[in-house]
Amino acid sequence: MESDNLLRLLTIFESSEEAEAHINVLRKAGHIVRDIRAEDEEDMLTALDENPLDLVLAKLNIPGFSARHALDVINRSGRDIPLVAVIPIGSVESKTNEILQAGARDALFENQPERLKHVIKREITELKNRRAQRKCEKMLHETEKRARALIDSSRDAIAYVHDGMHIYANQAYLNMFGYDEPDDIQGLPIMDMVSAADHATLKEFLRGYSRGKVTDSSLDLYGQHVEGKRFKITMEFSSASMEGEACTQIIIRDQGLSKELEQKLSAMSQQDILTGLYNRNFLTEQLDMLIARALEGKTRGALLFITLDKYDELKESAGIATADMLLTEVAGMMRARLHELGVIARYAGPVFILLVDNVDTRKASNIANSLCKLIHEHICDLGDQSVTTTASIGISLINETSSQADECIKRAEKGCQHAQSEGGNRSHMYNPAIEEMAEHEQVSHWAQKIKHALQKNMFRLAFQPIVSLHGEPGAHYEVLVRMLDEDQQEIPPAEFIPAAEQMNMMHFVDRWVIMNTLMLLTKKQQAGEQTRFFIKLSAGTLTDEDFLGWFRERLQASKVNPDNLVFEISEDTALNYLKQAKQINTGLKELNCRTSLENFGIEQNTFQSLKHLSVNYIKVHMDLIINLPQSVEHQEKVKAIAEEAGSKNIQTIAAFVEDANSLAVLWQCSVNFIQGHFLQQPGAELNYDFEEAH
Repeated sequence: MESDNLLRLLTIFESSEEAEAHINVLRKAGHIVRDIRAEDEEDMLTALDENPLDLVLAKLNIPGFSARHALDVINRSGRDIPLVAVIPIGSVESKTNEILQAGARDALFENQPERLKHVIKREITELKNRRAQRKCEKMLHETEKRARALIDSSRDAIAYVHDGMHIYANQAYLNMFGYDEPDDIQGLPIMDMVSAADHATLKEFLRGYSRGKVTDSSLDLYGQHVEGKRFKITMEFSSASMEGEACTQIIIRDQGLSKELEQKLSAMSQQDILTGLYNRNFLTEQLDMLIARALEGKTRGALLFITLDKYDELKESAGIATADMLLTEVAGMMRARLHELGVIARYAGPVFILLVDNVDTRKASNIANSLCKLIHEHICDLGDQSVTTTASIGISLINETSSQADECIKRAEKGCQHAQSEGGNRSHMYNPAIEEMAEHEQVSHWAQKIKHALQKNMFRLAFQPIVSLHGEPGAHYEVLVRMLDEDQQEIPPAEFIPAAEQMNMMHFVDRWVIMNTLMLLTKKQQAGEQTRFFIKLSAGTLTDEDFLGWFRERLQASKVNPDNLVFEISEDTALNYLKQAKQINTGLKELNCRTSLENFGIEQNTFQSLKHLSVNYIKVHMDLIINLPQSVEHQEKVKAIAEEAGSKNIQTIAAFVEDANSLAVLWQCSVNFIQGHFLQQPGAELNYDFEEAH
């Protein structure tokens, strides 16, 4: 599993320091950089053969090999790898034009770090889009091949029509109407397939269908055989594509099933069992159709993501049966009042989705606000009690910029979450540009809170035991950090750590943790207790040039046994800052501290990091531990990691252990230590009984 922020970069500069300066700009912008240096054409060809690359960053002119040479290599290779040229300050404009004409995606001066961030972000986004497009085209081609094979073998008569003309039909369709070859029907009007008496009916239906005004996509009429005989048929229409061209699919079902049974089966496949509304699958199909029409500029619509407020509290207090009755009651009310507005479906749990066609921003907001009022005023009779509830609604607009159903739903869900955070019983329209700006403002807000917490000592340590299976005996704890608000209530790490990392403040938090752990360890030693603490180091600390000097002074002043300190670095962070990680790791070893790699085992070259970093422990990545008993593949991977680590005299730790079954598997895999909620949740006290655990 690779991070979305991973940037596989090839750099071509006169010196490594020059390249590192640009790489540091990208790292501070949030990229996880995997850097390969090239000094000549042979280096670059080797890099292209052996590594997946995202971008080349090259100096315009350097002796022997330059950005122009690199472009020639890329062009000969046929690879889609953007190149950005870095131009010396003072270069004439003609040099910039030459490299752009040669195929460089952009060019910038050496002293433009902010522009470098924007250019790289843009190029990587466009590269991902091109790759995704090629992947989609390949999948589309393969899907169309499979679909064509299924269509040709179907007993149902199936045809594809564009602008009222046939572009393809299967053999069952040809047989039904008396044609021999597909070419006989190519370009033939669909009107020729029905009796003259039904032409007006079909024309009216097709006109409404193209405008999205038809709720029932099937039509009963008389078919017209080439020899003149008439017969009853039911045509089912749906949007489709054939060889990349938008068209309409027509299916005339095999009459082996009765029409009544077909209708019942169709209704069942579209219906949510509990509420009787449309189900999630049908909703997704309708949303895809609406997006397709919006992309063609034929309509605009909106998706309303409706969540009942405090539903979980009701389910907890009144029970599942009562909660289900509430869902059914609200669903019935919405079906009765909203069915003319659009498609109303139950999406999941207490979540409903209303899909509305042909609305603008104002109308969508009015519908959402009216619906909030409607739900709030509705009294639900649940057995012997009457209950009222409220709803929070998120709105996502569907227009020519919409591309994927999942993205539309996610945006509406974020809008719903915002409405809930404001107290519920209201709606909120999600605007991507505004919301992203708000997220940036939120990060800045957290930065101020973190500064205040550091100044006022509003953090506290939490500890989780690490227990031996086959490893060293004794007390081992991982040290975690919790931030406190003004009421001394804990703030989860997931809320403040991302902001601290984004604002380059995490190394200050690391120092607070280390200082307080040293004080605690001093007390433990004075009491004659031997305890080993595992402390995480962030990327900010790895790149902090003053860290080792600062820590050396604090360690000497505390007089603690350094062997009781284990410093953890995440494997992906270590690989991203390999030079700094090696320096920190070596420096800590020289101070007689222990070191560890965490989140280990999912990089492509699993043990590559161990060639550069000599550590005492590795902590297996949570993705390999969660659901371990059910995954033979993960069991084999964990066992291989434990065996390889053991051969290097490195001890293994499995965190996120949640059940006894995982414990048994880890024992068989020869993992040395375990950690997780199965043993004990993180807490403020060092109270785990390690003797009893053995």
